[in-house]
Amino acid sequence: MIWDVSVAYYGCPYPSHIEADLREIYEAGFTSITLCINEYEWPSIVNAKKIVVDKAQNIGLKVFVDMHGFGFFVPGHFSIAVPNNPDWCEVDSRGRIYPIRGCPNNPDYRAWLKNSVREIVNKLKPDGVFWDEPSLIVPRGWPEVWTCRCLVCRRIFREEYGYDMPDSLTDDVKKFRQNSLFNLLDELTSEVKKLDRGLINILCLMPEHTGMHGIYSWDPVLNLKNLDVFSTDPYWIWGNRSFNWFIEWVNRALEVSRKANLKTQIWVELIKVPKGRESDVYRGVVKAVELGADAIATWSFRAEEGSELSCEDSEKAWKTMVEAVRKIRSM
Repeated sequence: MIWDVSVAYYGCPYPSHIEADLREIYEAGFTSITLCINEYEWPSIVNAKKIVVDKAQNIGLKVFVDMHGFGFFVPGHFSIAVPNNPDWCEVDSRGRIYPIRGCPNNPDYRAWLKNSVREIVNKLKPDGVFWDEPSLIVPRGWPEVWTCRCLVCRRIFREEYGYDMPDSLTDDVKKFRQNSLFNLLDELTSEVKKLDRGLINILCLMPEHTGMHGIYSWDPVLNLKNLDVFSTDPYWIWGNRSFNWFIEWVNRALEVSRKANLKTQIWVELIKVPKGRESDVYRGVVKAVELGADAIATWSFRAEEGSELSCEDSEKAWKTMVEAVRKIRSM
């Protein structure tokens, strides 16, 4: 039986509209929302976000908060805190600074992130936290140019490896970059469990192992002791890839999850789906469950109509997703 079916929801600043959205989501068969909270809107509309959480939980939906942005450790809109603290910024191997990207090794940036987690969880009281594609920036000129090689990273690298950090992607540098991300993830997921052992940590990693985003392998997932669900988002329609590619990455996620004794969540895109390919959405949802996924999620509510990421026929795409949700709920 499927454990959870989630839909990404940005939320609405107008409380009078929230209940209708959530009722539609609930009646469509979803069991949770993944509530996006962008750094620039926190805490300015904290009251609206709290209403979303309360109303969702009252009608029977779980809520997983997605800290969207917050220095771009996870994707999202622009950061405010990082530009105001330039020492936090990622720096590439040629010395260029990225003013809205926080370095995962910077202790002050890490402290701010953990404090942000505490504040959001304590104020909103969600059911868990969704860690959305943590990554390093991909500079122009990759792989000859890479991040992060700031003063903090260079100091820590020398302490760990006993020599100065190179300006090329050696094996030690690759390992260091990956460890930097997973060490921060370990701290953040631990922080969530300190707040409440019942909170659920979900980690979504992009389906690629090139290292361009800092991750070369999913093996370190096995060492995240406070993780509950491992997730990936193999968007084959938008990426113009084969359906076999989607199946391959679903199976890879299942393999890692089983080794780590975690649930597996698979995201199926509901953005940028071309007109006439809506049936592929249904196909992906059903196939992921047939392969053994415990949870399905989709980005995003009503096919993100009105945005630059909207499906071409957002109404049909949304209806197709609802059909798929009802199908897997009956499997």
